[in-house]
Amino acid sequence: MKSTNFKEFYKKYFGFSLKIANKIVDDMDAAQDIVQEVFYSLYKIEQNLNFHEEEKLYGLVKKATINKALDYCKHGHAKREFIAEDEEMEDYLIDKRCNIEAEILHMEAKEYIKLVLQKLRAENPMNYDILMKVKYLDISPDIVAKEYGLTRNGINNRIFRTKKWLEREMSRLYKE
Repeated sequence: MKSTNFKEFYKKYFGFSLKIANKIVDDMDAAQDIVQEVFYSLYKIEQNLNFHEEEKLYGLVKKATINKALDYCKHGHAKREFIAEDEEMEDYLIDKRCNIEAEILHMEAKEYIKLVLQKLRAENPMNYDILMKVKYLDISPDIVAKEYGLTRNGINNRIFRTKKWLEREMSRLYKE
């Protein structure tokens, strides 16, 4: 087959494949990687594809994307593949998306964390800043120590005490 047929095929089904992959893995970057793998696999067998059979191409892209995305979820970045029937995919998506209780608990946990961090910022802004800079922004403790006029040990002690305070606050909130 001509390479132009594959380019047209790619342009036509890329968005469709990306939507499926993103729906399954819920990560646009991973979904784009998955779609690239799908189309690379299809490119390798380009001579076996019949570009005039739209229905078969549609099914092929759909099935290949579902399998690659489920494989990604199951094995991470390992290059293994498993075949899934449509019913199995639906069960997987229902388990992942429709577990309302788990979703609510996750949302509550995020709200608790937000509340505790806001309380830390209000009660001890210096420790909050140090924690954010070192642990979340990956700024070297030595640089942060110079900024606050402390030693590296002093920064590490503040981070340790702040983490313990966060743990206590989180457990206190969860008990309420």
